[in-house]
Amino acid sequence: MSVSNFADLDRSAAAAWAKLPDSHRPEVLVGFDGFVDHIVDVVDKRTSPSTYSRIETIGALGSKISAAAGKSAGLGCVAKVTKLGGNGPIMANALCAQQADVVVVGILGEGALDPVFKPLASRARKVISLGAPAVTTALEFDDGKVMLNFSDPMNVVCWDGLLAKAGGLAGVKDLFRTAQGIASVNWTQAQGMTDLWRHIADEVLPGLRSDRPRWFVDLSDPHRRPDDDIREGMTALVALQSQVDVVLGLNENECRQICGIYGLAYPNSGCEWEAAEGACTLLQKRLGLSLVMCHLVRSSACAWADGSASADGFFCPKPKITTGAGDHYNAGFFGALLAGLAPAQCLQIGAATSGHYVRTGESPTRAQVCAFLGEQIAASKA
Repeated sequence: MSVSNFADLDRSAAAAWAKLPDSHRPEVLVGFDGFVDHIVDVVDKRTSPSTYSRIETIGALGSKISAAAGKSAGLGCVAKVTKLGGNGPIMANALCAQQADVVVVGILGEGALDPVFKPLASRARKVISLGAPAVTTALEFDDGKVMLNFSDPMNVVCWDGLLAKAGGLAGVKDLFRTAQGIASVNWTQAQGMTDLWRHIADEVLPGLRSDRPRWFVDLSDPHRRPDDDIREGMTALVALQSQVDVVLGLNENECRQICGIYGLAYPNSGCEWEAAEGACTLLQKRLGLSLVMCHLVRSSACAWADGSASADGFFCPKPKITTGAGDHYNAGFFGALLAGLAPAQCLQIGAATSGHYVRTGESPTRAQVCAFLGEQIAASKA
């Protein structure tokens, strides 16, 4: 699709999204992580007790750290906000804003919910906590973010942990019995996730239902896991594909990494979204999953068994927040997919959901997504 046609795509996506009735409330099960996020600026120069200039780029921070080699250095930090975190809770919160009927399973508090998750619990239909939350310190820059994860609490995200908190096998089956969509995210930091998928494929889904729910997966930065672990995870997803429609969501780095693991050359011709569309097509054919999606900083693409699509997005050079941008993209894309929108339209609903979030710091409603698309269409005419 040419750039000139993207405004038409935005119009059709907004129109389809706006036509959804208020009664459209798809049931979505989201799991299984949970983090308390501290969003942080790294200080360059402090000019008073309350004012400072920040280090604006990751490269500038890297230069400061490299200059300290063989010596020592102190980095000043300012925590701008403390909020709910983790791919699951952020995605669940964004789906709640879309009026989805959300069940959240994750590490949200031991004994009682951590206060950062209480607003989510008030919006979701049901919340099940597997244990105490993990913690992330997110260093934000104009060109990206550096996430410092303290993730040992993720060890309880496993088959036995789910059985213990969800009411045994019968309780787990009830969780998966009626959800139209299932989102299983942050595979990288959940060492027990692959085994969890295997148990669900072998013990939960067989004979449970006559339809095929959509199952969204976000690996979440898998470069921290050995290639063999990633292959095992993909094999488990292929097993799930026999009973559900697996949607694999990737960012550009993840897409390149998975292509490399399977010996697939990431396309290097055309613009970035065309290259990503080609990569998604290669991975979808190699893995046999229902759909493979890739969201980049400026655009996105996806591929399924008999087609593919790509689109330019809504780049924001000075975002208010970037932590959670990908999770909001995933929520918009997956929510639109569950609503029956065409894959190309889903790309733009995902991009608009993320675009609104990074500019405002708030998870948008369906009406706000439509308004955002309208603003982008108007801006393209100016």
